[in-house]
Amino acid sequence: MQRRLIPRTADLEYGKHIRPDAGIADLDLELAQSFLAGADRPGESAVDALRRLGLIDGDAADWGITHAALLLFGRPPARKWHPGAGIRVMRVAGTARILGQRQSTTWIGHADPPLARAVPKGLQLIAEQCRQSEPLLELLLADMPEYPGGVLREALVNAVAHRDYERSNSETEVVFFDDRVEVSSPGLLADGVTVPDLTSGEAVHATRNPLLVNALVAAGHMRAQGSGLPRMFRAMKESLLTEPRFAARGGVFTITLHNEPEVATAGPGWKHVVGGLGIDRDQKRVLLARPDGFTRDEFLRLNAVPAGHADRRIRDLVDRGIVKPEFIDDDGVPAYYLTSDLDSTRWFLEERVPRLRKHFRMRSQLRSADYRELFEVSYPVARRELGLLVELGFLREGGRGRSTHYLPTAGLRK
Repeated sequence: MQRRLIPRTADLEYGKHIRPDAGIADLDLELAQSFLAGADRPGESAVDALRRLGLIDGDAADWGITHAALLLFGRPPARKWHPGAGIRVMRVAGTARILGQRQSTTWIGHADPPLARAVPKGLQLIAEQCRQSEPLLELLLADMPEYPGGVLREALVNAVAHRDYERSNSETEVVFFDDRVEVSSPGLLADGVTVPDLTSGEAVHATRNPLLVNALVAAGHMRAQGSGLPRMFRAMKESLLTEPRFAARGGVFTITLHNEPEVATAGPGWKHVVGGLGIDRDQKRVLLARPDGFTRDEFLRLNAVPAGHADRRIRDLVDRGIVKPEFIDDDGVPAYYLTSDLDSTRWFLEERVPRLRKHFRMRSQLRSADYRELFEVSYPVARRELGLLVELGFLREGGRGRSTHYLPTAGLRK
């Protein structure tokens, strides 16, 4: 029986085309079985799963093998079926690539094709590169990764699923910089999709590779088509990070995720004081993100809470003497500022704590004479300020008389 070939037409995606020189023996059926095990169809054979998902066509006498099936499960040498179906992961020291002798790019790893192996391996490689975020720790008072859970995963899987396999043999690429990560996929956007569409954060229901998408959904690596983009925007917003950025140029589509908070965080000294105020996480977050004053609308945006909850939390801050309302506009809507004592303490710590931390990185203890020299203050001022730093939990006094010295405590180690 002669193999049936699906004719190539302008509206028929590359993945659906039958590869005439491929047969069922060119597919790793064990890999297909394990990859599609999440399809919630116990007992289904790999061949039945491939046929149900449209990855193969026909019957045992004459299977038609699609490009999508070979991209996912092609036997070695997998690059025979598509040389660009892998994923490269790199890290750049700094915020820009420097070529030549001052090469700044470090090769992290490679996820070889087929895609059923490359995707899990690629996800493992990027997970290993996600560090803990010091700026988010200072803001949210909890250990946080550079990028919220699922966002980087979503970016990579979408890049693999929606890229142009027909016109490009380049690989999907992930590059970590100090301030961002860029996920680049060969080819421009699918017909009918624009960068402004994506920037809106709304669901976009379009792909050039529906068979790949269906298989990745069945394997549990993707959810329903079009739902990934809103989840990415929501997760970045909830972690107070800037929205994903998109660019399509030079035949490459790139998603960029930045790891710096969209709000300016306060220094470690103020963070330590806020941590000891006995208030809840939402209140701490607004005092750290907006130490120079905030409005009710900013409290709502930062914490994504109901209006009634925000009003109660703000009123509690006022009742505790932490903030005070000031009416700066004629519309009668107040802004809330730190009370004078707390504000003075904050500015004192913003100037003192970073320099004290630097001192203790080089020396094990601090004497009054060191403090006077470091900050160019008199003996009475040094004595008063050192006592305040002890009271606030930044220093611990040791020795007596001429042997008096100070050691760092929790506030200076954070």
